[in-house]
Amino acid sequence: MKLLFENWRHYLNEKLMLKSDPSGMGWDLYGKLIAKAYKDAPTYDPEAASAFGNLGPFVDNMFKKVQSRVDVQFVDEDPYEDDNDMRQQVAETGVLKIWQGGTTHPIFTPELNLKFRAVHDYMSHIQAIGHAGTGFDMKGEIQAYNTHLKTIPPSSAGALFTEVLGQAAFFLTYDYFPEQKIAFLPGFDYFNIGVVDGYDIEKKLLVKKKQKDE
Repeated sequence: MKLLFENWRHYLNEKLMLKSDPSGMGWDLYGKLIAKAYKDAPTYDPEAASAFGNLGPFVDNMFKKVQSRVDVQFVDEDPYEDDNDMRQQVAETGVLKIWQGGTTHPIFTPELNLKFRAVHDYMSHIQAIGHAGTGFDMKGEIQAYNTHLKTIPPSSAGALFTEVLGQAAFFLTYDYFPEQKIAFLPGFDYFNIGVVDGYDIEKKLLVKKKQKDE
């Protein structure tokens, strides 16, 4: 189990394809494109259902490992101001608090949905203590997604993309938590994060292909 956690931390050191930039054409634009795709996606696509369902055994398995490290408690209010506050409180108390609102999900049971949040927060944000890129901003959520991606079946990558990046991008763009959806977000590469149909990547920024060709 120690090796599993060490490998998870190692994945956070991967080189990112885009960057934060005053132009807004890096992670900012990428997040807005994901948010719009999530907004436009159907609530339930039967063809995506199995990919979401296949995440269940992974979540159950990883939640047991997280519980061996911290006391997971589900609470009624958002327990932390930001990612730094979460890491500090968990380090001091050994307790990880998870907001238990908004658990309605078309595939996950409420219990599995909460377990998913706990796994995501601990493995992707807390286990990476000292890594500046694992915050609750778009860049941090992308790095968190990359850690999850290495531990699930490749066939469920589209589901994980929707669950983690789709919801995070929507919240960061529109400032409220979205309806949870069972759907793939078209036009995005689920393994090479930053790659979007219709755009090239130049100097870690997204450039529309038509603009480049003009």
